[in-house]
Amino acid sequence: MPAIVWAFEGADLVVTAANAPARASAGNRVGIVGRPIRQVLPELEGQQIFEMMEEAYRAGRVISAVDRRVLVDRNGDGRLEEGFFTYTFVPTFDPEGSVRGLVAHIVETTAQAVRSAAAERAAAASQLRLQEASQVVLELQRSLLPADVPVLSWLTVAGQYRVAGDELAAGGDWFDTVVLPDERVVLVVGDVVGHGARAAGAMGQLRAVLLEALTGGLDPAEALRRVDRFAAREGATRATTVCLVVVNPAGEALVATRAHPLPLVVDPLGGTRRMPMVKSTPLGIGGPDAEWLPLQLGVGEMLLLFSDGLMERPDRSTGDAMDALAATVAATRRDIGEDGVQPDTSLPTAGVERLATLVVERMAFLGDGYADDVTVLVAERRDPVPGRTIELDATMRAEPVVRNALTDWLEGLGAGEDDIDALVYAVGEAVANTVQHAYADRPPEAPRPVRVRAGLSASGTATVEVTDHGRWLPARPGGSGGRGLLMMRELCDTVVIDGPQVVHDPAGSVIAAGAAPGSTTVRLTHRLRRPVMIGQPAPGPARPPRVTELAVDVDDEAGRVTLRGPIDLSTVEKLRPALLHTARGGIRALTVDLTAVNILSSAGVQLLHDLAALVPGLRFVAPVGRPGHDVLRLVGLDDLILPADHPARTG
Repeated sequence: MPAIVWAFEGADLVVTAANAPARASAGNRVGIVGRPIRQVLPELEGQQIFEMMEEAYRAGRVISAVDRRVLVDRNGDGRLEEGFFTYTFVPTFDPEGSVRGLVAHIVETTAQAVRSAAAERAAAASQLRLQEASQVVLELQRSLLPADVPVLSWLTVAGQYRVAGDELAAGGDWFDTVVLPDERVVLVVGDVVGHGARAAGAMGQLRAVLLEALTGGLDPAEALRRVDRFAAREGATRATTVCLVVVNPAGEALVATRAHPLPLVVDPLGGTRRMPMVKSTPLGIGGPDAEWLPLQLGVGEMLLLFSDGLMERPDRSTGDAMDALAATVAATRRDIGEDGVQPDTSLPTAGVERLATLVVERMAFLGDGYADDVTVLVAERRDPVPGRTIELDATMRAEPVVRNALTDWLEGLGAGEDDIDALVYAVGEAVANTVQHAYADRPPEAPRPVRVRAGLSASGTATVEVTDHGRWLPARPGGSGGRGLLMMRELCDTVVIDGPQVVHDPAGSVIAAGAAPGSTTVRLTHRLRRPVMIGQPAPGPARPPRVTELAVDVDDEAGRVTLRGPIDLSTVEKLRPALLHTARGGIRALTVDLTAVNILSSAGVQLLHDLAALVPGLRFVAPVGRPGHDVLRLVGLDDLILPADHPARTG
């Protein structure tokens, strides 16, 4: 049979037979017959596969699971790889009718799952599942929940909200991450009683009150008392549960709960710690203040806060459900360790996001999905990520060197893709400005130092300073200067140019400068955030590999040039001849495909403006959401973008 087939006997599920695909799927391990399956495939511990098998044996009924993500050791060498599988566990019986064992029929569906996800993404399919009423509730939930969490040098945070199996059950959960002025971080997970739009509205009120109290300077204990008083005002907000964790950079934490499950702590090796149970009452019913419990979070330890929907099952006690959750969290943390799951996976890159995704997926295996919405908030304490300083000469290659180094630093911090792209782009413009202007009066062999210094504040704001020691000259009358500064200001929160020799006009262009060399610093700030996951994550590639070299593909017959990679100061001169040749110097139409361009700097913009003036039939392919489209819109070239339904877009 092409499918994977195993046969087992007894309550320990001892392997009695395995066909060739089954043996191959386990790396053709030796001595598998006659041993319990837990010993044969130990990497499946905690992934809820064994639990499904044991339930099928105990209940004497067929149990199936479709397209489940499992981390498997395909080669028997201890390295875990991602796979999607459909399982059917069929009990076998003695002549007397007693359960004798199981037959497992397994089909790998990894390729189908990836194709299906790709088709959904290509069709821009909503993650919300079909019914119009449930879509309204979920959109309301999206608007009320935070879109992201802060990026900090010493704490990595990830949030995830998963809708229930019945979408109309959504509405009551919320989470937040708040950075206080003294560098402490408040982690919050709450759950309003009820479902639907009413519960979502009540959740939004409580979240807003607590957030305003914390950001307004109240101590977390007083902020919790304020939201307790507010919850007593209306029936929809009464009996809400909430858990707060306040942690500082030394890992010293205080935990308070109002009838909400206490968090779990898991170390890098998968060991878990549970906090002692305390008596507490929900918000708004006149109960006593919450007791604040001390907790020490070590470097490398993760803290898991969650709503009770993660573990609630009709046929399980709270204690059994907590045991199952602790076992799943422990196994998942071991799987995502340094020697665990391999990097070429559709799982998120950050460990906190991997833990959140896999725990939510695996706990769903315990039943037929979730009857209630589920929220998890995962925080990992780490050694503070230091700032980055880059010192080099202001040459044509400086811009890509700085871009790559800054991207590495931001990815190490765990910044979101949009913030990485924006800040790296803006800093590249500042460096290119130095290359072009700061040392224009010096001979090529003279030193041209430029220093880029990046750091992250306690509140999660990145500051990057680009400093040179050259002489800035006035902008030429009628010149094209100012586009780089315009893009910097569009992409960053603030841009400040500090240099006594420099004078700017209202648009930001340099209009006057002293004759003596000085020190000029361009200071850019940008608050870093990481998006949270709301809805069902689909299998598929994460952030695409970084492209650092420009590739130019010319279809001379069609008058089309397709570009991939960065268009910046270091690549425009390579690009100019190809564009001019294909356009025959301007006498025929030209289509430039910018779909795969990841950087379109002001130097590239100048080239495209020059081309637009020379080639009357110039048109661009630049899909919405790609860097090329955003920049063309910003610099006034968006009227040359081909419409989405234009045949020339596809060549």
